[in-house]
Amino acid sequence: MSLTVKFLKYHGCGNDFILVDELDGEVIPENFKGLFSATVCRRRFSIGGDDVLYIVPSILADASMRVFEPDGSESDMCGNGIRCAGSYLFEKLGKRLVYIETRVGVRKVERVGESEVMVDMGSVKTRFRDLKDYVNLGFSDEDELINICLNFPVLGDVELSIVNSGEPHVVIFVDDVESENLSLYGDLISKNRLIFPFGINVNLVEVLGEESVRVRTFERGVWDETLACGTGSVASVAVAKILGKISSGVVNVILGGGVLKVVLNGSSIYMIGPAVKVYEGVIKVNFI
Repeated sequence: MSLTVKFLKYHGCGNDFILVDELDGEVIPENFKGLFSATVCRRRFSIGGDDVLYIVPSILADASMRVFEPDGSESDMCGNGIRCAGSYLFEKLGKRLVYIETRVGVRKVERVGESEVMVDMGSVKTRFRDLKDYVNLGFSDEDELINICLNFPVLGDVELSIVNSGEPHVVIFVDDVESENLSLYGDLISKNRLIFPFGINVNLVEVLGEESVRVRTFERGVWDETLACGTGSVASVAVAKILGKISSGVVNVILGGGVLKVVLNGSSIYMIGPAVKVYEGVIKVNFI
């Protein structure tokens, strides 16, 4: 089977996406969506990207966003991706505010200033009841998975928090993120299917001050470090706030590909950052 597909390439702080518009009809058949992502996300062999974003119709919002990983799996949500999807819809629909449906609910996405996009990320969930689909541990539904200790081979006892910010995340605080072997954390935690049956995102966080943190993220689905992770940034700031490591309600998150701003506003968390269209093109893909 062969398909010729129009696509756009976007990035948010270096977290890059291949966007396929299916608002006017299906472009990639459902059974091939994961295979298409696995094929075109391969760097040096195809377009290259951290995810494929399918923009599809929604009866609840302006559009729906589906996120497929390089391993072919479908993700629940993507913070940088939804800003890029919003930026595309601003241009397509002639709006500065859109609502986008995801697997975790409808999110409001708004252009702020000339070049940045703000998304309402909702609330960060910390109780086991909201994480037990992703976490195989013996907790009760009301238990908060904040600052718990788990033992992993090689790493030993690790103090960490497990939260859901649209995607499941492990948050670990370290003294210096740059000196840490993130791949080791990824191999031993993110890929630990006994505890995390679907894998989990792992964030190493260094608190720089009351208004800034540095974050590196190993993403499930990509199974590698990405230059930025929106849901990871939100998870990291939320946990830092809960643990009293920061006091400000507006936090700059310094990432490998740029800076995101996370705003804590009561039970809601907003994320602000760039969403850049890099280019658009056409690719012919042969499915075997």
